[in-house]
Amino acid sequence: MSNNLDVISKIFQVKELSELAPKLFITIKNLGFRTVRVIMIEGTNNTLQFMIERSDFTDITIKECAKLSKVISEILEEKDFIKEDYFLEVSSPGIERPLIEYVDFKRFTGNKVKINLLEKVNNKIKFNAFIKQCNGTDMITFIDNKDEEVIDVPFSLINKARLIFDYS
Repeated sequence: MSNNLDVISKIFQVKELSELAPKLFITIKNLGFRTVRVIMIEGTNNTLQFMIERSDFTDITIKECAKLSKVISEILEEKDFIKEDYFLEVSSPGIERPLIEYVDFKRFTGNKVKINLLEKVNNKIKFNAFIKQCNGTDMITFIDNKDEEVIDVPFSLINKARLIFDYS
């Protein structure tokens, strides 16, 4: 269960939801969906954003997002964990989706990504690269777009990652 809690804490990036995160995660999963990421977008109007996709990776519909929004709202209203006002947004991850879990890197092997590391590897902390392969359970091999250097990065050192869509 500890490993599962690590995954949930990486997906749910809103500290006020740490107590509710397992319930939200399991409820969404039981409805046939996967929670990609949950963040609070702060601004004049705060937005609590749930990025969701179908468990089978087929396209999610607006109707399904609306249904999930209602389910998520009901759980959030059980206890008022977030004190400030916010709007709830439930959406697909989009074409430049974040890569949060190790399985995301496996799924998108061969794709171009933007990577921000927690510490330097091969003298790089931020770079764009192709995911060459995932090795075992923790190591990811990238090919840097700039100089074609092969970079092996432990998954635990990845701070942020997202796909880069090629508009050409």
